[in-house]
Amino acid sequence: MRRIFFTLLLVAVPIICSAEIYKWVDEKGQTGFSDDLGKVPKKFRDKAVTTEQEQQAVEIVEKAAPEKGTKKGDDQSATADEKGKSKAKQQYGGKSGDAWKQDFARQKHEIKSLEEQAVGIKERMTDGSKMSRGEFLTLQSTARDLDVRIGKAKQKLETLNDAANKAEVPNEYRGQ
Repeated sequence: MRRIFFTLLLVAVPIICSAEIYKWVDEKGQTGFSDDLGKVPKKFRDKAVTTEQEQQAVEIVEKAAPEKGTKKGDDQSATADEKGKSKAKQQYGGKSGDAWKQDFARQKHEIKSLEEQAVGIKERMTDGSKMSRGEFLTLQSTARDLDVRIGKAKQKLETLNDAANKAEVPNEYRGQ
C-alpha cells in the first residue's frame, strides 16, 4: 500500500510543479519569485519573466487609433509620425520593424537583467565571513549559472543581429 501511495506521489509532484513561475529583480538586485502574476509587484510586472522559458511574462503592446480625416492612400497629407509608422510596418525577413525592435529590446533587457543579478550575487559573496559555507557555495554556483546564462543571452543577441543583417534591418530598429 505504501509503495502505491509513494508511486502516485512521485507521479503527481511533477504535474503539480509544472505551473509557471514568474521571476523579477527589484531595484536592490533581489530576485523574487511567484506562481501568480498578480502577486508580482506592479512596478516589476513588465520586467517579470517565466523561469522555465526565460521569456517576458507580460508583453506591452501599444496601439494607436487611426486619425480621423486622413485617407488611407494619401501620402502627401501624412505627418512624419504616420510615415514612421508605415515604415515600421515594412517587412524585414517576414517581421515588421517594430517586431525587430521589440526582439532586440527584449534580448538586451535580458542581458542587462542577468548582468545586474550577477553583480548582486558577486557583491554578496565579497564578505564570506557573514554566511555559512553552504550559502557561499550556493551563491558561487548561482554566479556560475548566471555567467553561463549571460553567455547564452549574448549569443542569442548575436544570432538575432546576424538574422537582422540578412534581412537588411535598419539600425533604428536594433536599438543602436
